[in-house]
Amino acid sequence: MKPLLIAIEPGPTHVLRRGFDGPTLQHGVGHWTEAVERFGAAWPGETLLVGNAAPGNLIGIDRFRSTDGVLEDEERPLWLKARSRFVRLLDPLLAGPIGSGLVQDEWDGTVNPSLASLLVEEVRSHNDVTIFIPTAIPVTAETVIRNIATLQDASGLSGRLRLRIRFSSQGHERRGLDPRYFALQLKRWSERTGAIDLQFGTEVESMAQRYSEASGLDVAWVPWPSEVTNCAPNVPGRDRAAAPHVYIYASRPEQGSGQSEAIVRSIQRLHIDGLRVTIQIGTKGRSDAAQMIQRIEAMENLTLSKSGLHPAELHAQFADAAVIVLPYDVRRYKGRGSALMWGALDHGIPLIAPAGTGFGDDIARHGIGVTFTHQREIPELVQQILNEPHRFTDAITRYQTHRAAAVHRFFSE
Repeated sequence: MKPLLIAIEPGPTHVLRRGFDGPTLQHGVGHWTEAVERFGAAWPGETLLVGNAAPGNLIGIDRFRSTDGVLEDEERPLWLKARSRFVRLLDPLLAGPIGSGLVQDEWDGTVNPSLASLLVEEVRSHNDVTIFIPTAIPVTAETVIRNIATLQDASGLSGRLRLRIRFSSQGHERRGLDPRYFALQLKRWSERTGAIDLQFGTEVESMAQRYSEASGLDVAWVPWPSEVTNCAPNVPGRDRAAAPHVYIYASRPEQGSGQSEAIVRSIQRLHIDGLRVTIQIGTKGRSDAAQMIQRIEAMENLTLSKSGLHPAELHAQFADAAVIVLPYDVRRYKGRGSALMWGALDHGIPLIAPAGTGFGDDIARHGIGVTFTHQREIPELVQQILNEPHRFTDAITRYQTHRAAAVHRFFSE
């Protein structure tokens, strides 16, 4: 019998609450489905996805099961929200046992009996099971940890059971900005799981180190697997040297949509022969979005892309780019990663990202791109990469090997 990977990922629930009964989960870079597909495709055995609903044709997933009810975190009462706000206001003064304890019951208080029952059934019927939580929200992590003894009994004396919890810093910054808040929660979870084979992981390498130091645990770096599954990795590319293509991803306000027009104009002032620019930009959060988009559309040699694309469409847009610019807000991405970064590296494309972000610091450390402290630096960095493309080629190749090894270690050791 092949080893079984059970991936627990609820997906968005807002559509379900409105009573929509069709497929609810979108494909798209940044959406959980592409990550689940990649992890599923990288797994050597059978794969099961547990969630609320799944779109058709999920590559890398053999089976799908839903729980009896909607799998979601319970709405936090007002007093808990107020307490979280208080903790954030005093950050980082409370970034230790006191602050982490104040928000502890926001993680420990939510369980789903239907999920626990489903997991016991699957574990009992397989002799080698890895329970994988790609994005640790309270209802998934707490349900598994609270039922760990029952799951171990279901596995039997000859069975093998592993627990792999991978989390994104994005989901935990709401309950305290300093990594120590959540690091101490990881320590509490670890203490409650006993002797089970448990490994925590996060997608930003520099943050994995910080969580390890704060928790006293070995928190692994777990990037997306490098194989592109439901995307388009072999799109015919143009000669990057002859017609350089710059791709800018500024889909949301926190990703720089408001500054996108100025960035495009500054890059065009480089007067590079044959330069093409593609920009993905959304309209969310801007009352002047229509006018801004109209001005951008009037620019020469520029392609304006909508957001929410299927991965194959998105990858086709940037696969021949010479550089990808991610003008994200440092305050919103301090410890966060970028799904687009993984897609860029799959195509061997160097990146430009803000220094001080989790993924930006990783980019700079490994030489797979360059970072800026102010957006006015972006044109000069674009020119630098166009002038020295081979400087980044070997670095990206080494990083891809490093990336694949990290995923393998997380599941195999």
